[in-house]
Amino acid sequence: MAAQRYFPQAEADRIIWLNHYAAKLVKYGPLLGIGHEEIASTLADIARYVWLLHTWNPAKQQDALEATTHKNFIATGTGNEPAPLPPDTLFNDIPPAVLPGVLTRLFNQVQRIKLHPAYTEAIGLDLGIIGIADNADHPVPQFTAAVEQGPKSSRVRIDYTKYGHQGVAIETRSNGGEWGLLGHYTQKPVYDDRPLAVPGIPESRDYRMRWWDKDEANGEWSAVQTVLVGG
Repeated sequence: MAAQRYFPQAEADRIIWLNHYAAKLVKYGPLLGIGHEEIASTLADIARYVWLLHTWNPAKQQDALEATTHKNFIATGTGNEPAPLPPDTLFNDIPPAVLPGVLTRLFNQVQRIKLHPAYTEAIGLDLGIIGIADNADHPVPQFTAAVEQGPKSSRVRIDYTKYGHQGVAIETRSNGGEWGLLGHYTQKPVYDDRPLAVPGIPESRDYRMRWWDKDEANGEWSAVQTVLVGG
């Protein structure tokens, strides 16, 4: 599993991050396409995993330490009374068991959130899912393109995540023709509301983008996204 720059390395910090994410997911989840059932499942995942980190694992480590101490005491200690076994830790309010793969599911959810049209960097910062060097893991932009109904006709809505860059340069082509510049953008979403080349005839539009920093396009082109406009 690849490291996520927003996810802390130290377990104590992970507990803080997980509890924070759980609280914010309740607020932002419905806006970002996360249904109530998935939110409930994620909260259960986090509750169980945090309990393992914060309560169960430390207690078991302490039990193991006391077991070793008792074993050594019986081997070489002194005294006039038999020594009973140290008691095992008893747990109360144990969160329900969950399927393996808590972090895998969580990181996949974060990726879907970042690609949702309603996602913004402000939301990402509030959720805690933007790492300090997050842009190092994204040599090309990631974006979505979808047809929606505009004020007058169908249009293409393009959403992307900047990952610390100034913006993006977007190129487009219609029906497999030549690539041309759609524009340079620092705000999102981007709307392509150009009319159809031939009124009433649907057309296929491809989109690709590069990073745009200091008034200059840079990096490789992204994967191509294709939509059908007017269909």
